[in-house]
Amino acid sequence: MKNKRVLSAFLATLMLAGTLLSVAACGRPDESSSDSGDANAGSQVESEGETKYDPGIEVKNYDTEFNVVVGGTFDTKYYFLEEGEGDTMSDSVYERQLKIQDHLGVTFAHQNGGGWLQYASNINRIVMSGGDDYQMVMTHVYQGVTDLITNNSLYDMSQLPSVNLDAPWWHSDLMDEIKINDQYLLGYNDFCLSHVNVISFNKKIRQDYQLDNPYDLVRNKQWTLENFVAMASSVSSNTGDASWGTEDTFGLTGWGWVPLIDFVTSSNLKIVDKDADNHFYIAYEDHSEKVLSLIDTVTDMYNADWSWMWKSVHQDTDVVDITTGRALFYFVSTPNLVTLKGEEVDFGILPYPMYDQAQENYRTLNWNGLLGVPASIKNPEMVGDVLEMLNYYSEPVKDAFYENLLGSKVAQSPDDVDMLNIIWDTVVSDVGIVTCNSSTAMDNLVYMLPKMCENGNNSFSSYMKANKRAAQNRLDKLFEGKK
Repeated sequence: MKNKRVLSAFLATLMLAGTLLSVAACGRPDESSSDSGDANAGSQVESEGETKYDPGIEVKNYDTEFNVVVGGTFDTKYYFLEEGEGDTMSDSVYERQLKIQDHLGVTFAHQNGGGWLQYASNINRIVMSGGDDYQMVMTHVYQGVTDLITNNSLYDMSQLPSVNLDAPWWHSDLMDEIKINDQYLLGYNDFCLSHVNVISFNKKIRQDYQLDNPYDLVRNKQWTLENFVAMASSVSSNTGDASWGTEDTFGLTGWGWVPLIDFVTSSNLKIVDKDADNHFYIAYEDHSEKVLSLIDTVTDMYNADWSWMWKSVHQDTDVVDITTGRALFYFVSTPNLVTLKGEEVDFGILPYPMYDQAQENYRTLNWNGLLGVPASIKNPEMVGDVLEMLNYYSEPVKDAFYENLLGSKVAQSPDDVDMLNIIWDTVVSDVGIVTCNSSTAMDNLVYMLPKMCENGNNSFSSYMKANKRAAQNRLDKLFEGKK
């Protein structure tokens, strides 16, 4: 991803100074940097000794409300607030709103769109009637997304007058992967706050078992699936009875469902890809032997005595994580890192491993929702201005978010700073994930690894035979006629 400077600067400061970062917002864009509100009028400017991008948007007074509809897993307290609450995170969010209000004469309002299964139909209805009720939609990672696309309810963000997708805060590399017929209908930028899965590890257990330093393995491009499994399988301890349970020690624990999907992406495989004619297709069989090997490795890992995987539906009593001191590795999402930072355990985080050393780089799957603009907006210039300014003023918010989410426990060493930067820098998306709810067959293909593990079926050929044609037909229908 294009812009990771915030995390690195924040964590380094936190480690060296041991103090909280200032919530002082970025300075207002220099009014002399642009003589007009022309599109893409941004420039590089010097600010407090640093060169940063300035969108070049004039001070204006739209005297209007910018309405956002939220669907899915976005937590609005990280994005919009009616007032600050006296902590770094909420104060920086609220201050961003005030700065945009001062610069553009725009106030913010947000509304829950009715949940994962309803928000898209509400947007479709408004667009069909030509309404301008909302100027931005924050989607679930896949729920409702295909409904918005097939109903032509999303605006091509590259056509918003003041939006410059080459600006450092637009993650166009990720957006390119889900671009539909050269249209940027779905956006991802610095305003979004990263939600990915990572692998945490218990540093004491690693030292007790005298295992290789995983940080060094990552840096040397030796953090591979084979080495990950070898380390995890070397750690296990049974209390003495015949069965394995939550009182025993394991090399790997975690939810044996969504986190397993990430092994497809981290192994440089795609569920859905584009051909030379920009046609989306089911891509598993591009590398069948590799997929078969991955299935075997992950299912063996899932069923091994040294791993404790809990199923898609589970009780809290089934959970063993690294805070208990009985697990070396633990799958965790970045939002859930906050649950670890207050525990008395010395832990670090790592990216998912590469498939092998022939792979060029690590790959981290995006589980964040996306941004869209309803196609029936009446003032594209205003919407574009707001999107750019939301990004421009997001740096202090991102600082506060990482502080709140990760805390000093994760950022206590340069090793963890390096790992976090590698994770953020290698985030990618997959059209298979984005279109997951388009059909049962596509859902089955996205969740292939966890379904095979949970159901004890690892026949790749039969699985593809049962799902590929229906999923491909749905993909074709989804994007048929899109210009």
